[in-house]
Amino acid sequence: MSPRPVILYRRTRYDFDPVLAEATNPQRKSFWGAVAFALSTDIDVIEVNEPLSGDSSLPSVAFVAAARLRAAARRRERPSVATYAIENLHPAVTVRHLPVKARWRYRLRHLVTPLLWRWIDRIAYGTSAAEALYTSVFGAAARQPVRALIPALPTPARAAEGVRDPVILFLGDLSERKGFPDVMSAWPDVRAAVPDARLVIVGRGAGADDALTLAETDERVTVLIDPPRADIAHVLGEAKVLALPSRRRPLWREQVGLPIVEGLANGCLIVTTGETGIAEWLSAHGHWVLSEPSVGEDLSAALVAAVTSIRSVVEVHAALPSVDGRRAAQEWMHGARATTSE
Repeated sequence: MSPRPVILYRRTRYDFDPVLAEATNPQRKSFWGAVAFALSTDIDVIEVNEPLSGDSSLPSVAFVAAARLRAAARRRERPSVATYAIENLHPAVTVRHLPVKARWRYRLRHLVTPLLWRWIDRIAYGTSAAEALYTSVFGAAARQPVRALIPALPTPARAAEGVRDPVILFLGDLSERKGFPDVMSAWPDVRAAVPDARLVIVGRGAGADDALTLAETDERVTVLIDPPRADIAHVLGEAKVLALPSRRRPLWREQVGLPIVEGLANGCLIVTTGETGIAEWLSAHGHWVLSEPSVGEDLSAALVAAVTSIRSVVEVHAALPSVDGRRAAQEWMHGARATTSE
């Protein structure tokens, strides 16, 4: 029987769910606590955070070095190193938009990133955009890891059904970077063109007050601010179209977009921009992918086309994989060996 995987983490985000995390055997460790763990534990596979995202290269290098030192001392096979990558914003762009002090901090934190890259044995790309980015940054490196493109796509989350009622869903952060103001601006044109269309807004953020104000004056608009997951699942099961027209920001670009993934799993047609890392796949499979600069001009027409489409949930689901993309990537990275993630 293989040992249970372990996830080591340093800090949590606002959406950290300890109940869900418990199934993955998480352990909170400091930098030196993680190094001590690596020195005291036999490890077969180490999954590190992707090199070009965040500032975890130094902790990852330290952990891998400690694990290799233990393996050498105990004459065990050296642990392999794997990573899963969805980053699609070039580091040169990030550096260019940082203040001077932050720019130098960023460069210092990533001094060991080339070393981490040389130590990676396997990399699974969740998006074609991430694969293109890493090829552009590390393509000239002497040592390249074994790689695979396994799109970050879900499996169907519910039984197949026919064509749904004309319901457009905006799900997530009610912010400019997610394109929420663009959806609000496009809605009057959609409403006029499709008399029975409805708009459902689910999420939280800066645009919450605007959303609630719109719902007070428009009976075809429903707003749910930060509802429980059960309510979100119900709305996803009724929506025909999931709109997420993401806008690029100097220090941010949509990597995939969880609402897009959840929308696909629930059979929704997607209206988004080319900023998501799976834009190429979406465009090839009959969804609406707009150029980010033209969102203001083209979003209304795209929403009308999507909400009046005769494509069914069955057709959306037919294009999805039989195994969840993240699970497939995990299996490919780790194979049949026991794992310890960091």
